[in-house]
Amino acid sequence: MKKLFFVSMLLTAALAAQAQMGTKIAPKMAKGTEKVYVTKSVSTIPGQKEINITAETKYNVVDATADGYLIEAVVTSFASDVTDDNVAGKILTASEELMKGLKIRLATNKDGKVEKIANYEELKPQIESMSNQLVDKMLEAVPQLSQMMSKDVLKTQVTESINEESLVKSMQSATSVLTLNGKTLMTGAQEEYVNEMGVKMKRMYFVNGKNITTNSSMDMSKDELKKLVIAQVEKMAPEQASVVKENIDAVMDSGMIKIDVKETATYELADDNWVKSIKAEVANETMGQKMTVATTVTLK
Repeated sequence: MKKLFFVSMLLTAALAAQAQMGTKIAPKMAKGTEKVYVTKSVSTIPGQKEINITAETKYNVVDATADGYLIEAVVTSFASDVTDDNVAGKILTASEELMKGLKIRLATNKDGKVEKIANYEELKPQIESMSNQLVDKMLEAVPQLSQMMSKDVLKTQVTESINEESLVKSMQSATSVLTLNGKTLMTGAQEEYVNEMGVKMKRMYFVNGKNITTNSSMDMSKDELKKLVIAQVEKMAPEQASVVKENIDAVMDSGMIKIDVKETATYELADDNWVKSIKAEVANETMGQKMTVATTVTLK
């Protein structure tokens, strides 16, 4: 009986030590490894029709070295039910639709963490063309934008959102197939990151074997939020920046500028530590405009 109790204590201690050490996420990769994922999302904006999107993305390991891997990622198909009269939907889907067929080569470390876009220089002309097309689509959907900012300013905003640094940071932090790679996770672990809107976020992890759940929420003080708003105005409407600076406290106190972001995501890992599935939900509120996006990603 004493021996059984002692063994049980050792097992408990070993499990506790393992939990404290965390779980390293490093998918098994080799040259020729190929994974195909189907992404389905439903975006909901109050007062408007739901936006359904289905896309298929292929990840192919085209090279492997002692230091890491080269993964070619390409959106092979894209479909949505957005109608011509759905202005928000047309803007929301435009950038994703333009990514179809763009072959991005991702250089990773030995754990599969994305570190750079290996063929970014080669992609520059295509990205430039994408930026122009996206700006044209946005102005076509919302002609009033041209009264708020020039086409050049709008193009600069778009280009900055899809430069190499922004894309790499997004792949390292935004919920996706490659996000967890290279991380050592344990229940209670936290990290800070900045989302695509420039909002500082805090994420907490909960680990249960091959299932990993994350909860993310906005983590900004009032002063940080003020700086974010002013910085955006300076970029998009510099002639209004001085007025905004003078009245920012009153506007913030009135509640007119309210920004809130929350996200939950559950990852299921396969035996080779590649993502098997993701279920995520994001809720955004920006200046009274609310939107939720429910997404599932499934290994084909």
